[in-house]
Amino acid sequence: MMKQAFFISCFFSFLFTFPQDSTHVKVEAPKIVAKLYLGKTYQIEDVQIKFSDVLSDSRCPEDVTCMWAGEAAVLIDVLKDDVIIKQKKLVFQPGKKMDDNLMNLFSSEKHSVLALGILPNLNSNIKIKKEDYYLQLEIIKKE
Repeated sequence: MMKQAFFISCFFSFLFTFPQDSTHVKVEAPKIVAKLYLGKTYQIEDVQIKFSDVLSDSRCPEDVTCMWAGEAAVLIDVLKDDVIIKQKKLVFQPGKKMDDNLMNLFSSEKHSVLALGILPNLNSNIKIKKEDYYLQLEIIKKE
């Protein structure tokens, strides 16, 4: 009984002796992940981001072992007032971290939009319709 009381008092004295300083906690800007289906647009500020086309998809199906992971190439249009101001070809390679600068679709003082990846993954038993493709977008609100 005496040992338990000793350990409990040591535990509580440790907690009060070494308090955590909450002034040094770094908080990340809020991030949102959105789906952008082929042919659809995502509106941010006064700009629209449109997933225009899947140019190629040679990614290795998830149920197969491949020597090469393959890649998927897509075309993105960035529009303002329904006029294309920028067109980007993005190439996604499974398992490879892409440079954020290459994947940046839009950036302003308030927001950034990055392309994270393309889905669905290929499967050798299922034929993917073109309209089933979607991009994962990361929308970052800057503070």
